[in-house]
Amino acid sequence: METDNELTVGSRVKVHIHTPGTDENAGRDAYETGAIVEDFGVQAADTTSRQWAVARRWAVALDSGRLVFADNDELTIG
Repeated sequence: METDNELTVGSRVKVHIHTPGTDENAGRDAYETGAIVEDFGVQAADTTSRQWAVARRWAVALDSGRLVFADNDELTIG
């Protein structure tokens, strides 16, 4: 049974976006709205020890037109 607090494909969400890097936007936090478009399922722990291109569970199409990838802790229903 689906609940209002369950993340699923088609759910409207707010995505927490933290900007890494060294430009003028570095270190800023923002929330953007969008819809989940794909669930890649629970991923095995990354054993490569890399900080770039880390697998994420959800693909989210933002209302701004961007596609982002996020994990459960970066999403809020709504």
